[in-house]
Amino acid sequence: MQIQRRQKLVIALAETLKRYLDKDYRDGYVQTRVRAGVAYQIKALRRKFGLSQSEMAQRTEKKQSVISRLENTEYGKVTVQTLLDIASGLDVALLVQFVSYPDFLKRTADMSDKALQPDTIHESFNAARRDNSQTIDYRKFNPVLSPMSAQVRNIFDNQNQNVRQLGLVESQRNQIGANDHKQELRQ
Repeated sequence: MQIQRRQKLVIALAETLKRYLDKDYRDGYVQTRVRAGVAYQIKALRRKFGLSQSEMAQRTEKKQSVISRLENTEYGKVTVQTLLDIASGLDVALLVQFVSYPDFLKRTADMSDKALQPDTIHESFNAARRDNSQTIDYRKFNPVLSPMSAQVRNIFDNQNQNVRQLGLVESQRNQIGANDHKQELRQ
């Protein structure tokens, strides 16, 4: 049963990819999807933060006219630097990557606001802290981060140690305060 299902999926994928064998169709589709994707995502991010184009321009150190052009699906002269500036101003990451066609189709299938509005670094950090009782487990923070370099892992581990030490200091402070209070009551 599982093998038949897998075979059907492989056949469906092959049928889907068949139309992309035509170079003109393929290039036109990718260009249209990339332009539209950038425009829709910038607009979705602006909506997420409740910003006007002018406010978004201020936050990203761009002109309002630049934001307007970026939100136009027909505009195709976006630079990586402009996208990096937008990402920096909104505290989100930017990923520019060459991918296979199946991966491209999968990544561009969902154009909903939810799919186009990534969490900021602050939202991700706060979620990680909430999910892990004030201690960040870099493996849970994002599954992609688990093979991180030792240096980055040490940063997280040091942060975790600092959080634990703060808890101990607070606990000791509370204990000292309770002991002082008991002595005052005896006197």
